[in-house]
Amino acid sequence: MRHFLRTAFLTALVSVTGAGSCLAQGGYGTTFAADIAFPAGVFAQSFKTGYGAHVEFFMAEENYLRLYVLLGYDRWGIDNDKINQQYLSLGGKGTLQLDGRMNSFPLLVGAKLLSPPGSFRFYGLLEGGVYFYSGKITGQKVESGVVTQNIYEEKSRTEPGVNLGAGLLQAVGKEVSLDLAVRYHFVKTDTYYNYDLYGTPTAVSTSKYFSLALGVTYSFAIPAGQ
Repeated sequence: MRHFLRTAFLTALVSVTGAGSCLAQGGYGTTFAADIAFPAGVFAQSFKTGYGAHVEFFMAEENYLRLYVLLGYDRWGIDNDKINQQYLSLGGKGTLQLDGRMNSFPLLVGAKLLSPPGSFRFYGLLEGGVYFYSGKITGQKVESGVVTQNIYEEKSRTEPGVNLGAGLLQAVGKEVSLDLAVRYHFVKTDTYYNYDLYGTPTAVSTSKYFSLALGVTYSFAIPAGQ
């Protein structure tokens, strides 16, 4: 398993960051984690709490810095009740009966700054890259019990994003740690408008959400002379 993990993360890290040769004196490893994703702001007005998973392939410089590539998947379902509240507040007639979801596939590079070695290690993280989004909504508009419109929308797009976060590693073995992390995701997506004191509209194109991840990290030292 060590040889597989080492080959996989080295290939990913070198191809995306080109940083493999200058970091090979520390260690390497990978993290597998499950995610819960909480929409915030405008995003939370249309979607429920989501779920997903991610994997990280990292290389360690000394004992305090890890550079890594993150591949992930998150999914959110449509919140039909909240969408109808917005629709009616804007003067809409009838109700919307919708079903759908949004999927996100992040491809990110990141860095973690860790506290000194011990049974517990805290870290801060910074990540940046792209999010591959796909979504589908189907349903009907119903007025007085009669279907007046069929709704179908499907689209995909790629957007840049930046994450900030913090976490905790708890050693449970020589090479294995439990990994708990929280992230704030700032992704350029849907356009909406804010208004200043003079009523001038300003376009804002971001979606924000928080994620809580719990996983397992495998860390291996690179043998001397390699």
